[in-house]
Amino acid sequence: SDLYNIWSNRLDPLTGWSSATLIEANDVGDAVSPQVVLDGNGNALVVWQQNDGARENIWARRFVPDIGWSAAALIETNDAGDAVAPQVAMDSSGNVVAVWRQNDGAAESIWASRFDVNTGWGAVTLIETDNIGDAWNPQVAIDRSGNAVAVWVQWWEGSLKVWANQFLPGAGWGTAELIDIADAERSDYPQVAVDDGGNAIVVWQKNDGTRENIWSNRLISGAGW
Repeated sequence: SDLYNIWSNRLDPLTGWSSATLIEANDVGDAVSPQVVLDGNGNALVVWQQNDGARENIWARRFVPDIGWSAAALIETNDAGDAVAPQVAMDSSGNVVAVWRQNDGAAESIWASRFDVNTGWGAVTLIETDNIGDAWNPQVAIDRSGNAVAVWVQWWEGSLKVWANQFLPGAGWGTAELIDIADAERSDYPQVAVDDGGNAIVVWQKNDGTRENIWSNRLISGAGW
């Protein structure tokens, strides 16, 4: 049967678009939900989810100008459950943080892995450890120095709330924090952006019992939310 694959095309501002290139040729199962990031030197990294015949996994592949595409890498090795909805961010040196949603056997949780240009992909990290309720809709942003912020929504005391965790180079991931209002109303669809100093702004949709509104919270680097 026909399968979904991952393709790419590259734009050179002087010569235009190149030819479409198949960058995922593993036909075990469908490959879907690609995301791509690019640094100032033209180094790119793509992540996607792919079925191995039993469950969904997270894969990645890197592009370096004048060299081309590296081999595809399986960056998620937890076989507890499906890994889906990957998101990715890249700093100015080409280091990458990827996040995704995966069932850990108890609940839907948020996981992360980091690509270092010198050492490759590191171990996967569970960045959300509260199994009281499912977590989903992960998003991630990063500054030029590699400081990253991941956000997601999670069931908490009967409603969906926005949570966040920070990654600091040399220190790793911190502890997940509730950055939402602690009320009974539902929040969803968080988005996050980070400036060059590691300060972040998160925005999301939140119901007030009658209608949907837009809320935000700001992270001041070194001072907190």
